[in-house]
Amino acid sequence: MIKKHTPILFLAMALALTAAVGVSAADPREAEAAATVSTCSGGTITLSDTEKRSLDLHNQTRVSNGLSKFCVDSALQNAARAHSKEMIDKDYFSHNSYNGETFSNRLKRYGYTPLPNRYWTVGENIAYNSASGTASADKVHSQWMNSTGHKANILNKNFRQIGIGAVYGDYKGYNVTMWTVDFGMR
Repeated sequence: MIKKHTPILFLAMALALTAAVGVSAADPREAEAAATVSTCSGGTITLSDTEKRSLDLHNQTRVSNGLSKFCVDSALQNAARAHSKEMIDKDYFSHNSYNGETFSNRLKRYGYTPLPNRYWTVGENIAYNSASGTASADKVHSQWMNSTGHKANILNKNFRQIGIGAVYGDYKGYNVTMWTVDFGMR
């Protein structure tokens, strides 16, 4: 009796394993690990490995150009992630939010506001690409460094704070990583 069920049991286990492997290979979000980094205010925040790779690339670029490293600001981080997710969910691509709100007003809504009597400036880079995981971070960073406006944000000596949102999902029928990087100073 055991011998009769062994091939069926083996087949069921093989199908389950194939399905599990297929899910993780098809959807990089399933395997995305996390990294904890310090925030500008001295706390900590969790970034996906993709977001952490992007932070590392931004900081390597800045240091190699004689600039200080970015620190992660929680409000910028939350705004960047939310914008990338909204662009995936609403199937659009723009610096403005789906409802037309400008990116600077979005940052304020997420709590990134100027300090009293201080000059305030912000910037934003957005992109999407078909790569996933850390390969996506490398690819998009290279594209930004080959674009005058995007590169200017990354190398702006006035920007000290950053938030990075990398969200994987369906955009216009394609699986992409949607990127928002918000820059600021306070």
